[in-house]
Amino acid sequence: MPNRPTETPGGYLAVGSSAPAGAAGAGLYTVRYDGTGALRRHRVLPIDHPSYTAADPARGILHAVIEHDAGQVVSFRIDPRSGRLVPLATAASGGALPCHLAVHPSGSHVFAAHYGDGVLSVLPTAADGPIAVGEPVQAVRHPGGLTPDGRLTTPRAHMAAPSPDGRFLLCTDLGTDRIHVYAVAPATGLLTGCRSTRLPTGRGPRHLVFHPSNRYVYLLNELSSTLTVCTWDAPSGRIEPTTETRTRRDHRAPNANYAAAVRLSEDGRFLYTTNRGDDSISVHAVHDDGAGVELLSTVASGGSWPRDIALCPGGNLLFCANQRSDTLAAFHRDPATGHLSPAGRPLALVAPTSVLPIGPCGER
Repeated sequence: MPNRPTETPGGYLAVGSSAPAGAAGAGLYTVRYDGTGALRRHRVLPIDHPSYTAADPARGILHAVIEHDAGQVVSFRIDPRSGRLVPLATAASGGALPCHLAVHPSGSHVFAAHYGDGVLSVLPTAADGPIAVGEPVQAVRHPGGLTPDGRLTTPRAHMAAPSPDGRFLLCTDLGTDRIHVYAVAPATGLLTGCRSTRLPTGRGPRHLVFHPSNRYVYLLNELSSTLTVCTWDAPSGRIEPTTETRTRRDHRAPNANYAAAVRLSEDGRFLYTTNRGDDSISVHAVHDDGAGVELLSTVASGGSWPRDIALCPGGNLLFCANQRSDTLAAFHRDPATGHLSPAGRPLALVAPTSVLPIGPCGER
């Protein structure tokens, strides 16, 4: 039996949804959890399609994309005591169907990736007063491409990921099997000098995470259900794919599977990925100071279509948003083995698509 993790203090989660605001009980949720992993719906803001969120914890700000054809980004102040989200501002996101956003390490800009038209946009945040988004200052449309057999591909920007030092921005393009790397201007946030790296056809790069050493990037491929280990040269912003491993225990299983989310433990020893189709969470060990990844085990996700996962601060709990079963599930995580075990009953929410810790519980 794995060791039982030490108890984690309670906190709040922001949970996005793909449901329209008219759906009963739908919107942007805050959920309260305790040290046992028990979940309780705390509040809901009736917002239409708030599918993904990103936090600026130093300033107590949460940003969310509204996944419409005419996309938007909405900013909220996080009340640290009650977990309440207070709307601050709304801005156009700069493209169609925004599916991901990220905050620059300085907090000065927000970057949004658009699945609908392959646009990567830059939105400033206010220098004074509430740190809320303004209208986009740049929108870069990724080009399509040709596969080796001559098929034209459609750009599908799926993630915007600043490098840990904030000097570069990485963007996965699922439609063209590419990773784009841009230099970020410190003062303006503008993107220049795009360098593209191509993966083998059919991988469908979706999300990525950096190793704590800042020497490796782990890239999750949606269409091939694989993890690609990439070397990362921080001074130059060069990324190079090296090895690849599967996210499924039995890759010959007949059901279709689409990998969705990847998270890394704070100590850099374990990677977690989700499989939509298998409806599982995979546990991977990280070896060789970050250079190698090995699939250890899989566990049922606690629902159907696990779209996103998140680790709580300290890493002893993992949360999984199961979109098609309308459930948010919690798991205990053993920090020594990486093992996951269910933590109580899943919480009923409408079409959860993202989950993000936003602070400790202050309300009593």
